[in-house]
Amino acid sequence: MFSVAYVILPFSDTPPADAIRGSLARFQRGRRGDVPEGWLIFDDETEDVRKAYEANLTFTEKGTGGLQIEGDADLWNIDTGKIQDEMRQLGLRQWSVRFADTMSLDEFFERFCRRLERHPDTGAFGRWLNGLGRWDWWDLGGRFDGRIVGDRRNREGRSVAEVSSGPSRGRTILANLENQLAKALGQEPPQLLDVHTDRNIELVATLLEDARAGREHAFPGSLVLPPGAVEDRLRWLHTWPDLGPEEAFAWLGVPPDASWSSVVTAAYARFEDHWAAGVAYHH
Repeated sequence: MFSVAYVILPFSDTPPADAIRGSLARFQRGRRGDVPEGWLIFDDETEDVRKAYEANLTFTEKGTGGLQIEGDADLWNIDTGKIQDEMRQLGLRQWSVRFADTMSLDEFFERFCRRLERHPDTGAFGRWLNGLGRWDWWDLGGRFDGRIVGDRRNREGRSVAEVSSGPSRGRTILANLENQLAKALGQEPPQLLDVHTDRNIELVATLLEDARAGREHAFPGSLVLPPGAVEDRLRWLHTWPDLGPEEAFAWLGVPPDASWSSVVTAAYARFEDHWAAGVAYHH
């Protein structure tokens, strides 16, 4: 899913591109090796593993080499390749099984689960993730090119920004899919459009005026407060999956049940002497 965030920053000697990257870095989604160890928290997925372990499941080999799965559990953490290997060893094209009837939970985890680790203290099943992770990748402007300045001219093509989070496997996969679809439909690949910085930065004072006037472009999906203004966990103000964080709202002087427009306007008023960048991010 894509959304737009406005990143509020102070005027300083830091190059603007570096300032944007520095502010957003803390909110990168990632696992071990992707982000600093100190950012990681354990995301406990034991309940999902247990539900898959106890569910009645049916796996059916398809002629194309795929695997049809029927059951009443979330099987995101199941390694279907290992399931298919087991079916081949058993000589089965269809396998109905309740793993809880045939093996222990630990054995099920070791043999058929993927991407998960065991917590060294509790033994829980899960993953070490950046607890503040919000984005997989981002681009200055991107598909929201010009939104922050109220200029949403519909430009055909794929936006390319020099200021971004850098190379991304997910971004590359989406671009390749777009190209393949265009080819299948006998169309030319999307034209590459250069994103201009002056269409994607704005004075917060101007955004404040626009917010008070109720102009739609003044209200992004997320608002990122400047580094050091508050704790990092309170800097990313969001509308999805719900409004928050409430502690940040309190710091801005608005009640927990305040509207998003009130929150954004209060933030602009607090940082009226700053500037902001509009970024498109995938999460």
